[in-house]
Amino acid sequence: MARPTAAVLTVSDGVSSGTRADGSGDAAEELLAGAGFEVSAREVVADERGKIEAALERLAATNALVVTTGGTGFGPRDVTPEATKAVLDREAPGLAEAMRAAGLAHTPMAALSRGTAGTIGEALVVNLPGSPKAVRESLEAVLPILPHAMELSEGMTGAHPAAAVPAGSETPAGGGSAAAAPPEDRVEVTAVKVVAGAPPCRVGMRMTIAPGGPAAGTLGCSEFDTQAVEAAAHAAEHGDATTAVLHHPDGDVEVFIEPHRSPPRVFAVSATDVARALRRHLTPLGYRVVVVEPRRERVAADDEPVVPSLDGAALSERDAVVLTDHDAPYASEVLAEAAGSKARFVGMMSSRRHVAHHLDAVRAMGVPDEIIARIHAPVGLDLGRKDADGIALSIAAGVIADANGTDGGWLDR
Repeated sequence: MARPTAAVLTVSDGVSSGTRADGSGDAAEELLAGAGFEVSAREVVADERGKIEAALERLAATNALVVTTGGTGFGPRDVTPEATKAVLDREAPGLAEAMRAAGLAHTPMAALSRGTAGTIGEALVVNLPGSPKAVRESLEAVLPILPHAMELSEGMTGAHPAAAVPAGSETPAGGGSAAAAPPEDRVEVTAVKVVAGAPPCRVGMRMTIAPGGPAAGTLGCSEFDTQAVEAAAHAAEHGDATTAVLHHPDGDVEVFIEPHRSPPRVFAVSATDVARALRRHLTPLGYRVVVVEPRRERVAADDEPVVPSLDGAALSERDAVVLTDHDAPYASEVLAEAAGSKARFVGMMSSRRHVAHHLDAVRAMGVPDEIIARIHAPVGLDLGRKDADGIALSIAAGVIADANGTDGGWLDR
């Protein structure tokens, strides 16, 4: 997804004349780039209202965000606030107040800053002070809320460009921690019809909501957004798509609410032929199979994504852990870790003779018998196959049967 564009406008007689370096503009660009913005323009103008106004209108026409540095104090040439207010469509005083409050935590002189903020069309404009230190303090104070402010200004219908990709929705090349990241459910709430009046929401506006977590996008106002979050929590709990009518003093809007459950995960411990076959069987059925293997010399190119351990996986009641190599030096420790986790299904591929040794080792680690009792060992349904594909199929069948609350028995018996 393309990054949101930002422009930095330095207002300074000294910088425009070449007698002073633009340290404030450099600081603003560095912070914006680090926050995910593409700084597409850097301009410098003297402390003259006409030039400031013209530059603001020009930059706002092609950027989502415009920040100015300098000209916000009490000097006779400090006219940035007046020039900015002259071209704003709407002011956002809360942003300016937050920046002044952040400055006051460091110096009482911050009370003299007269910077303002607001919108020109769909672009957000923010005045910053003139020193690099004050630029950092002020911009850091408002960076966390700028994406949502831009969404409200632009009426964006999807996740804002600075939003992070939900964990597990993408896997970086070579696997890595994202492959083992905890699954995240989401609910899409989309405005589909204006029911009454003239609500502050257009058809097609959308929010993406993680139940109990962050929300991206907007339905045009805080009233609709709050109701959407509540409706999303209900839909996530029941798991069914539905519609609802959201209410606002200016009018009502109908929304379509669609929950999306993240795929269940199966951690196949050890890079073996059975683990590879397990992935082939389960992936088409909607599972995300992650190979766990700390011994990199055993990892083949098609084993990715691979993680070295279960650390960071935050195993949940929708996860399964299957050990496919009972001879691995870490087998007993991983079995104990998985058994003591929230994972719904824990199993080990082994003969009954070898399983007893591992269960005794797990018991010696202090794992209580009631926890050990939930380990499926040997794991899988009895399909009578001894090859890697057949064993993996029997394990996959057991995982699926357990997830659906059945014993995997014959339908005619």
